[in-house]
Amino acid sequence: MSRFFLFFLALGIFGMPFSVRAGESYAPETLANLVKPSVVRIVTHTVGEAEIAPIKVDMKRGLIAVDDTGEHKKVKVDEYVSGSGFIIHPDGYIATNAHVVSQETIKHMLASDSALAAFYENALYLSDEEAETFLQSGEAEAFGRRILQTVIENSRFDLASDIFVLNPHSEQEKAADLVKEAFPATVASSNEEFLRDDRDVALIKIDLDRLPALPLSADEALSVGSTAYIFGFPGTAELNTKSPLEATFTRGVVSALKTAAGKDFPIYQTDAKVSQGSSGGPLFNDRGEVVGLVTFQTGELDRSSGDNFAFALPVSLIFGEATKIGLMLDRHEFFAAFVHGVEAVQAKRCQEASRYFRITESANEIFSLEKSVMSYRERCRTLEAGGLALDTRWDVFRDGAEGLGTPILSLVGGAVFFVAIFGAVLFWLVRQVRREEEEIGALRRIVRDDERRFMERKYGSERISVNLKNAPVEKRSFRANRER
Repeated sequence: MSRFFLFFLALGIFGMPFSVRAGESYAPETLANLVKPSVVRIVTHTVGEAEIAPIKVDMKRGLIAVDDTGEHKKVKVDEYVSGSGFIIHPDGYIATNAHVVSQETIKHMLASDSALAAFYENALYLSDEEAETFLQSGEAEAFGRRILQTVIENSRFDLASDIFVLNPHSEQEKAADLVKEAFPATVASSNEEFLRDDRDVALIKIDLDRLPALPLSADEALSVGSTAYIFGFPGTAELNTKSPLEATFTRGVVSALKTAAGKDFPIYQTDAKVSQGSSGGPLFNDRGEVVGLVTFQTGELDRSSGDNFAFALPVSLIFGEATKIGLMLDRHEFFAAFVHGVEAVQAKRCQEASRYFRITESANEIFSLEKSVMSYRERCRTLEAGGLALDTRWDVFRDGAEGLGTPILSLVGGAVFFVAIFGAVLFWLVRQVRREEEEIGALRRIVRDDERRFMERKYGSERISVNLKNAPVEKRSFRANRER
């Protein structure tokens, strides 16, 4: 009984939940360290020339036509479009927005001047009341898209584009210098109809392997009120900032769930801060799983009135593009090793953490996890130096005992004392019982010896059996001899 009590007491002490459960939420600092190594900056460099068609519009009647009397405007093209992306497969596959890598973006940029000129020219013939009524009717946005599309369809474009994923170790500042040290990328899959169906998703590939891919959430569990996080590279298209390769981490909540143009998938609206250049970055939950693809922000008119929201597409669209090229998005071993290592550090199991961090060392040296892992290694060195690491059962027991507090320690101590007293009493009782059994056995041997000596004196030793168990038989034999 005492052994069972001690067994369950030890099980209760050593089985206390000192470790961090896998899959739980992480602090923002931890999330930033987990996700940042997998976020990349993408630049698309487009060169060539274009001839932009002049047009005329009639907002009252909703008419758009090419201006045959005007001349096509010739434009030399040398444009850099910058965006964000994130690694989804260790063999070099990266998710981003289609508009970051598509020539359609450049065409819209070039056509917008002609479209706006035609729009404002026609607006001069409208009264203030008519212009305001048109702008508030809800038709202005659709009409603007029609104007842009008309300009593009009637213009001529001769363009060539190169896509680059910037080297995170580059110290250059200008776009032209950055792309010289960047990694060329090819489009693996892209939806070129993104302007009409909102499926603004593309997958690109660089010629590198062993990259730290992020896991994509299969359940897309974000709902209104959920906390959401964003990583991206906000900045101008010319990349003229002093730190163009420093990703920005922001946090907000999902404020609404919008519906796509085709009403076939939701769009997350969040108040996490973004700006130009963040397109294509990951929207992720508090476990570091990607749940969305940041795509656009609130329009300029709404931003000027104080509203600024980011909008993200669901990861199901990324899975859809991957399916088109037969790509399975189930490999994120470096992220998993990093997560387990961080959990081990949080649980003070430094030897276990070191084993996991050694796995992260085999990641590609260009997109290395070393910088993110460094702070956790340092934390373990501090724990080990202070004798606070929990790498043995005794360490776990000691730490658990220290964490129990005086009242619980007193209770445990009392229980241990009670078990010790109970065990001692039980041990003494067992000894006493065995001693009495030995004394009884000795008395039985004395009685048998006395009985043997008595019978030998009375009947003679030659008729007494050595084995007392056969004594009744010997007595019958002796009685038969006397009768003869």
